[in-house]
Amino acid sequence: MRTTLDVPDEAYSIAKALARDQNRSLGPVVGDLILQSVKRAEGASIQMSDYGFPTFRCTRPVTSEDVTALVHEQ
Repeated sequence: MRTTLDVPDEAYSIAKALARDQNRSLGPVVGDLILQSVKRAEGASIQMSDYGFPTFRCTRPVTSEDVTALVHEQ
């Protein structure tokens, strides 16, 4: 998928250096970094559903009160 990202200069420099060192293009390196960070997140994981949407596993169930609180934050 092609997209445009606005990332901090430091993050861009690190990703670009990794790409250069690994002789890879920037996109796959950034994608791998994102996937690695998600896999390391404690108590949460993201998987793709059969319909192509991300699904999340959390440490506790998400309640309607949680959703209502988030809606009111915006």
